Amino acid sequence: MTQHDPETSSRTRLIEAAILCFAEKGFDATGIREIAQRAKANSALVQYHFGGKTGLYAEALRHIFRSRPEMAPPMPAGTGGPEDRRLAMATLGEIVEGLMDELLACADGTELDRASLLLVTRELQSPRQDVADLILEHLRPTMDRLLACIRVLRPDLETLQAHEYMNSILAQVVHLHNNLKLVRLIRKEPDYPQDFKAVARHITEFSLRGLAVPEAFPGA
Repeated sequence: MTQHDPETSSRTRLIEAAILCFAEKGFDATGIREIAQRAKANSALVQYHFGGKTGLYAEALRHIFRSRPEMAPPMPAGTGGPEDRRLAMATLGEIVEGLMDELLACADGTELDRASLLLVTRELQSPRQDVADLILEHLRPTMDRLLACIRVLRPDLETLQAHEYMNSILAQVVHLHNNLKLVRLIRKEPDYPQDFKAVARHITEFSLRGLAVPEAFPGA
C-alpha cells in the first residue's frame, strides 16, 4: 500500500491521535471513541487495525521508537586493552550525546514530539505489563553498550555495581529531561541548553570521573 492509500492514512491518523490522547490522559482514561474522533476515523478501525485499545497502545509506542534515529555507537570488545578503553570512553560519550539529542529535541519539538516523549517517559517510569517486553527491546541495545563500556573501564565491578553506575549516568540525562523548565528557570536561560553537546560532554566527563578512569584526565 502507498502512503496515499486511505487505509494506510486512517491507520496513521489513529496512531498519531492515540499518542496525543494517551499522553494527555493516560491509557485507562482514554477511550477508543475519543481517539477515533481526534483521528477523524471510524472507531471500528481500531479493532480492525490493532485488535483493540491495548494493541493500539503498543503500536503507538512502536511508532515512536521507529521514528527515532537509531543509536548504534560501536560496542567495546571487552579486551580491556588501551584501544578498547579509548573506544569505551568515546562510546560512552556518544551514548550520552545521543540521549541528550533525542530527549531535548523532542522537548522543544512539535506537539506530537512532546506527546511522544511524555508517553514514553511515563511508560519508562511505570511500565504496563502488556508492553514491558516492547520497552525492554527498545532499550536493550543502548543499555548493553553502556554496560559494556562500564565493564571495560571498571572490570573490577560486580554486575549490580555496574548497573548502579549505569543508572547514575542515565539519571543525569533524565534529570534534565524531567526538570528542563525548572533548570531553565534557575539558570534564567529560557533557551538552555543552547549547546546540548557541551552539556553532554560535561555529563560524560562527570561520569568518567565518577568511574575513576585515570586516562580520561591525564595530568589531573
